[in-house]
Amino acid sequence: MQTDLFTVSKLFTEQLFRIPDYQRGYAWSEKQLKDYWADLQQLEGNKSHYLGVLTLEGVPEERVVEWEEDRWIIRSKGYSPFYVVDGQQRLTTTIILIQGITECVDPDARINYTSISEIKRKFLWDSKDDGISRSYIFGYEKDNPS
Repeated sequence: MQTDLFTVSKLFTEQLFRIPDYQRGYAWSEKQLKDYWADLQQLEGNKSHYLGVLTLEGVPEERVVEWEEDRWIIRSKGYSPFYVVDGQQRLTTTIILIQGITECVDPDARINYTSISEIKRKFLWDSKDDGISRSYIFGYEKDNPS
C-alpha cells in the first residue's frame, strides 16, 4: 500500500474522484463543520491543515467505460480516476468550502496568484465543447441512489 503526504492542490492534480455506490451520503453535523472551520481559522502563516488519511482505489477500466459523461476528461486530458474509500466526509467538506469561496469572490480575483476560473477547473469541474458540458472533479457515481 502506497502512503504519501499530499496537499489538497497536489491531490487534485489531474485526478477524478468518485464516491462508490456502497458509501453513505454526506453526513457531517454542524459540530463537525464547526470543528473543521475552527481548525482552519487557527492556522498561522504558512502552516498546513492536516486533513487526515484518505483511502483511494483506482477505478477499473471496465467501470470507466461506463462513465459516458466523464470518459472525455480521463481519455483526452489524462485524468486518473479514483474511488474515495475512506475520507469522503472530509474531502466533501473541503470541496464545499472551495465552492463557497469561489462563489463569494469577484470572478476576476486571484487567490494566491491563481484565477477563480483556474481554481474551479482544478477542484470543481472542467468543461468541454465551449462549456456546454462539464465533468465534476469530485462526486458520486451517477447510479448512486444516495
